[in-house]
Amino acid sequence: MQQITETSKVIKRLEIIRKLNAKRKWINDSLYKLMLEEDMYVLAYERLKSNPGNMTPGMDGETLDGFSVEEISKVISQMKSESYQCRPVRESFIPKANGKLRRLGIPCPRDKVVQEVVRIILEAVYDSPHGPYFSEHSYGFRRRKSVHDALKEIQTKWSGMIWLVEGDIKSCFDDIDHHILVDILRKKIKDERFLSLIWKFLKAGYQDLERTRHDSLAGTPQGGIASPILANIYLHELDTFVEQMQVELEKGKKRKPNHEYELISDRRYRMAKAGKADSEEFKRLGVQMRKLPSLDTRDPNFVRIKYVRYADDWLIGVIGSHDLAEEIKNRVGEFLKDKLALTLSQDKTRITNARTEEAEFLGYRIRKGRTRDAQKVTTSTNSSRRQFKRRSTGMEVVLKTQMDKLIKQLSTKGFCDGKGTPKHKAGWTLLDEDQIISLYSSINRGIQQFYRPADNWPELQRIQYILKYSLAKTLALKKKVSITRVMKSRDIGVQVTNKNGQARNIMFFRNTDWTVKRDAFKNSPDIDLVRMNVRLRTRSKLGLPCVVCGDPNKVQMHHVRHIRKMDGGVPKGFTRVMAALNRKQVPVCKTCHEKIHRGEYDGLRLKDLAYDLRKVRMLADITITTLVKGQESSLTSG
Repeated sequence: MQQITETSKVIKRLEIIRKLNAKRKWINDSLYKLMLEEDMYVLAYERLKSNPGNMTPGMDGETLDGFSVEEISKVISQMKSESYQCRPVRESFIPKANGKLRRLGIPCPRDKVVQEVVRIILEAVYDSPHGPYFSEHSYGFRRRKSVHDALKEIQTKWSGMIWLVEGDIKSCFDDIDHHILVDILRKKIKDERFLSLIWKFLKAGYQDLERTRHDSLAGTPQGGIASPILANIYLHELDTFVEQMQVELEKGKKRKPNHEYELISDRRYRMAKAGKADSEEFKRLGVQMRKLPSLDTRDPNFVRIKYVRYADDWLIGVIGSHDLAEEIKNRVGEFLKDKLALTLSQDKTRITNARTEEAEFLGYRIRKGRTRDAQKVTTSTNSSRRQFKRRSTGMEVVLKTQMDKLIKQLSTKGFCDGKGTPKHKAGWTLLDEDQIISLYSSINRGIQQFYRPADNWPELQRIQYILKYSLAKTLALKKKVSITRVMKSRDIGVQVTNKNGQARNIMFFRNTDWTVKRDAFKNSPDIDLVRMNVRLRTRSKLGLPCVVCGDPNKVQMHHVRHIRKMDGGVPKGFTRVMAALNRKQVPVCKTCHEKIHRGEYDGLRLKDLAYDLRKVRMLADITITTLVKGQESSLTSG
């Protein structure tokens, strides 16, 4: 019960920090104390432990396998004496879509846990659910915000934009100036011990592919746990600058009326009053009105600026002149260079005419309405579900799928050739049929979920066709039969039987609804962080006795990357027991841990364990329910 009480105190302190930082001018001066709390590290470990990337070794060759309460105690002891030192990150490179390589830094597992604690604290300071310090126009690396949220703002609030300024910051993560970043942090944080810890991460250096150590002169390496929120804190200065520019440059309450439209409207009004509403002239004037905007779209006294940023990509919409758009682009470039020591990527930063060209942002192509000023009549439904005709002005924002790039990506992955003709995936023939179908389904479903709000949604039938026939060719190659044998019907599937003898069909996901739904954005989940943190901490297996022999001493966490994605899909060795428990991490003593890695427990059965780890979770759920109720009532009263 003492452990539960301590958990409650830590979570409550985090919640108090979040509430205090709802005041934008609040200054934090005692954050380092949280770095001395064991429960913060347990919470950080629980958030990290199931990510397969955390089984990637750092510079020291270690992974999260073997993490323990003793390791946490060592870190806290070093934190108390302020002797904690960060190890250099291991440098790695992954290919980018443009053929270049993206540099990643992989921290050591101990540093990952410490960075996650730092990230949790920074999130409480800068992204409080009670009132975030971050701009509402910032969407990258934030809870409750996503790519779809950014696109939804553009679609619903950017109608009438004339110019789109596409922005991309060159090597943003690699060029962040450490001194500027710490000065920005000091605006909200006056705890020098906490800032010193962040300095250690920034200056830890990196080990290149030849295992040579280098100092970090600038940047927060991509791959670091705290890097995304530190980049957001850094680029918040850009958000503030653009918002100030909006206040400075925007003018006019509304556009002035279109004189030609008003003349025709007045003429129709007089004809209707004279009883000539059924005449051909009256109808002709109505058609002519629908071809004209009711307001002056080129009113020089009406200026509006819109802004959205996702990580280091940003987009500015301008209702105004091309000169104004050029001025905004230049001012943003100068601000980034002079204040943040960053550089705009010249080949990716351009000004687009929203009516005649398409801007590219977050995987979509964006433009305004149709290519001409001509209007058209569309059918809409009012609140009473009655249909009526309305004039569609062509001023709304259109979001389109990048079909050419999608097909190119599928070609790069081996699903088709450069022209979009489906091909088999020879490497996947080693997998079971149900695994192959599931992989193809997940790709098709993921693409369709991401592009569901697109205005050219029906064009994704081409992508589904490529994946479906690539699947058919892959299964035909595996089974050494013709494609017609695989394609017996419109659907592709296979029947599998589980260990209980129950049969079920695994079918390729095939969408049949190709109607455009412009509002089909995927909403970000509204996560109750207090409840989630309590649940993570209370369910933690850190500190439990060894699941094999029951020894409570020197217990470590045994990790595997996956429990089902094995060769042939069948877990082997001790992983079979972990698959039966449905756990990728189990507590074991040091002796049993060594025996697991030597293969001495490969024949162990579930009934041979000291206790059933699943029943511990059931007990934890009861504890969580009791604790959260008390936590919520105390926070409410506080």
